[in-house]
Amino acid sequence: MKKFITLLSVAAVAVAMSTSAVAADEKKAKKKRDPNAPRTITGVGVCGKCSLGTADKCNNVVKVTFKGKDGKSIDRVFTLADNDVAKGAHGKFFCKGETPVAVTGTIKREGRGKDMKLTITASKVGAPKKKGKKKKDA
Repeated sequence: MKKFITLLSVAAVAVAMSTSAVAADEKKAKKKRDPNAPRTITGVGVCGKCSLGTADKCNNVVKVTFKGKDGKSIDRVFTLADNDVAKGAHGKFFCKGETPVAVTGTIKREGRGKDMKLTITASKVGAPKKKGKKKKDA
């Protein structure tokens, strides 16, 4: 009888572990995004030549700051591809110092680590939406 109970409990543990592994695999499969899907990034719009000194001529750059896993702040620099949307937003959001901006478009990554260059082909450039709680009228 003891052997039967031991065998039954081992089988129950094995079934429980296998179902949790399958559930974890399904979760990972759902999290994958389409790499070519449009994304919206929010950050500070600056000029690559005037503010950052990384380009020979004026170009639009969005600097995004966030906290890493270790708590340190990390800056990512997204360069806007040369298109009509980016050219139309140049005088309004870029080359005027640091201006808050939200850019929607497809992101292209080249390289890895510190040498990674991020380029976004903008389909929409505008002021970011303000975060915060909406006040209800009493």
